[in-house]
Amino acid sequence: MSDNPQLQVMQQLGRTYRALMSAFEANIGQSMPRWRILLHLHESGEASQKQLALALRMDPAALTRQIQVIENKGWVERHNDASDNRLTNVALTAQGRKVVEQTLPRRTAFIERALGDLSPRDMQALGTMLSVLEQRLRQEAASPARPDR
Repeated sequence: MSDNPQLQVMQQLGRTYRALMSAFEANIGQSMPRWRILLHLHESGEASQKQLALALRMDPAALTRQIQVIENKGWVERHNDASDNRLTNVALTAQGRKVVEQTLPRRTAFIERALGDLSPRDMQALGTMLSVLEQRLRQEAASPARPDR
């Protein structure tokens, strides 16, 4: 075990993230990236793939792969934008809306089981710490330190 507490926290964060992704899919029945697409379309309606990539902060290629999977399931449909032929719009189908509506209660129950016994104070502290870390990591991604400079 390392004596570096920052390293220990980063390693724990990685383990926690992997556990979250695994537990989410096991309980919800969808991978989190796929669920986020479905939920965004359910809440916001039709969107271009470009808008989805920005809103969900997803790599456009990864987004396209996820959309292809859910399109093959019949949950979304894609078509060219009527006003800008360069854009491809994505919308939930009736079957996709039904999947989201059936999944929402499972998502709510999962979140309650995972976090329900944390006090409001603990939730606030955890949310604040994660937000600070996210902001720092986004800054690092935008302008990484170069070891060769």
